[in-house]
Amino acid sequence: MVAILMALVILLVLTFKKVSVLIAAPISVILLVAFSGLPVLSTVSNDYMSGIAGFIQSTWLLILLGALFGKLMDMTGAARSIAGLIINTMGVKRAVVAVVIASGLLTYGGVASMVVVFALYPITLTLFKKADLPRVLIPAAIGSGAFTFANMLPGNPQTLNIIPTTYLGTTAMAAPAVGIIAAVATFAMIIIYFKYIIKKYKKKGIGFVSDDSVEKLLANSDEMEKRGSLPNPWVSLIPPMLIIFALNFLKWNVLVALLSGCIICGILFYKNLNGLMDALTSGASGAALTVMNVGAIIGMGSVIKITPGFQQIVDTVLQFSNNGGNPLAIFGVATSVLCGVNASGVGGLSIALGVIAEPFLNMGVNPELLHRIGVIAGLGLDSLPHSGGIVTLLIVTGISYKDGYKHLFVTTVLITTVALVIAVICGSFMYPI
Repeated sequence: MVAILMALVILLVLTFKKVSVLIAAPISVILLVAFSGLPVLSTVSNDYMSGIAGFIQSTWLLILLGALFGKLMDMTGAARSIAGLIINTMGVKRAVVAVVIASGLLTYGGVASMVVVFALYPITLTLFKKADLPRVLIPAAIGSGAFTFANMLPGNPQTLNIIPTTYLGTTAMAAPAVGIIAAVATFAMIIIYFKYIIKKYKKKGIGFVSDDSVEKLLANSDEMEKRGSLPNPWVSLIPPMLIIFALNFLKWNVLVALLSGCIICGILFYKNLNGLMDALTSGASGAALTVMNVGAIIGMGSVIKITPGFQQIVDTVLQFSNNGGNPLAIFGVATSVLCGVNASGVGGLSIALGVIAEPFLNMGVNPELLHRIGVIAGLGLDSLPHSGGIVTLLIVTGISYKDGYKHLFVTTVLITTVALVIAVICGSFMYPI
């Protein structure tokens, strides 16, 4: 267990020192394996590399099409038009609120979090520039919708909310009141935090600071805006809305839905497709960098699962549950810890449901409540620095761990953990054992 903690701390320190994840993750894995008493060479070359390969195999096309869709929305000016529509509707002062809500709606609509990141970044960048807000808040603004309250709500089609149905015989609408209360509390705390931190930055005179990569990204849409050739904002909403419609109503495969969104975007705004191949090449290169960086972290989670320390964590959780502790609180904490260790809400929740759910059901815990508590618990420690979603956010937005993660920690770890406490308290009253 100490070896696991040590490896995670080393990974955290190295990434904060701006060491590439592609280097920091293998170093952490080697130390983890060595101190866990496992064979270093075979574990790294087999288990670690298999974890990376499995992640790339399962997500490469998703990340590639997501990146290309985001690139097309940006280069055609559709993202800039949508940003303008949001500003005109909600006002510049509510730019952050608009991003959080948009990210949450896309997530609740079934769009994968990685796709949300790629699709919203160009829009968010424009919003933050017009509102003169610090770029370091962009990852937290997008992540606050994609990784938190939207996933707590009953009925959402994300994998995290579907997995418990196979273990507990529940539905996606399980324990709706608990989910809604936790989601509303989470959203309110996030908005309060952003108001506080923005006010703090403004007092210091810190606003939007650009760099070469940002200017290059914005230059094309800036030029289109000057020429008056930006597409109609309502028409610009068609490609992302098509993806949501195809996923949720037509039940298309996510890859087909994304490809359709890309094609429709190209057809609708073909007049603005200047330098298409260069843009697509750039988008593909960015996707490749993202998938390799995230894969390096996911591979670490694969190694953690086979260490003796991981089994000790599971055994400790079961011991607590057998010693008369509050079963709901223990299940919530256990799930959160397992998600943190695995750097995956889906992975941690699957293990929790498969290994420790049955004893709690035997104690009389309502399966619907166990479902909702498990989902909410899966949204806390899964956003630690070694999370694939966190790595993706920071890479896509070009913000360093040192500058961006502290805000992500507050919104996606600290606040969601408070929401878990609220859910456990509410659940204990609504579904007494």
